[in-house]
Amino acid sequence: MDLERYRRQVVIPEIGEEGQHKLAASSVLVVGAGGLGGPLLYALAGAGVGRLVVVDGDTVSLSNLNRQFLFEQDDLGRPKAEVAARRLSAFNPEITVEGIPLQLEEQNAAELLAGCQLAVAAVDNLPARLALNAACAGRNIPLINGGVEGWYGSVQAVEFGKTPCLACCYAGTDPEVGGQALGAVTGTVASLMASVAIQMLLGHNPIPGELLLYDGKRMALEKVPVERSPGCPVCGKG
Repeated sequence: MDLERYRRQVVIPEIGEEGQHKLAASSVLVVGAGGLGGPLLYALAGAGVGRLVVVDGDTVSLSNLNRQFLFEQDDLGRPKAEVAARRLSAFNPEITVEGIPLQLEEQNAAELLAGCQLAVAAVDNLPARLALNAACAGRNIPLINGGVEGWYGSVQAVEFGKTPCLACCYAGTDPEVGGQALGAVTGTVASLMASVAIQMLLGHNPIPGELLLYDGKRMALEKVPVERSPGCPVCGKG
């Protein structure tokens, strides 16, 4: 690892050379390479996270290009995961990027987590979030979840047995359908997710038991407490 590449962040007291080596030894599963996943992946790759596993079963479409900055016009029709892996590897040749063109489901979630210390849900559908949540709970792997709707976004960091999980928070919620999305907002929320991810890889959860809410119209951030559900079928026994 060439520390000169990371010089501007190594001087941050909470990182230092020791933290940089810890990031280089880390492995993160990112589900979704779209509006949230793209900027998030760039941030993690730029920070020197050693292994990124990118899971996305979609192909690049024209409507993606207003906010999915991993992709270009020439990528239309190509698998997002494969394009993401190629572009991120070129961006930082020091890291390993694996692109897996699959939809994450209950049947494959645990296998996709193999070797990872952290998972990130950057998707726009509830079944994938809950499948990843359950798989992470089974392996006790921390999970970061992000979402965007129009001008608004949210970030949650889950540590099983310590904080509410996604099943606690989404119980009884109707499945989501991808809706309004503005590139400036998805990029902001993705950056918040990446900042949380880097801190968690270094051993610190900055939003335990809280939902971080972003209001892009008022340019405001707010933390809202969330509680574990004692009867949660995923983490209620923890």
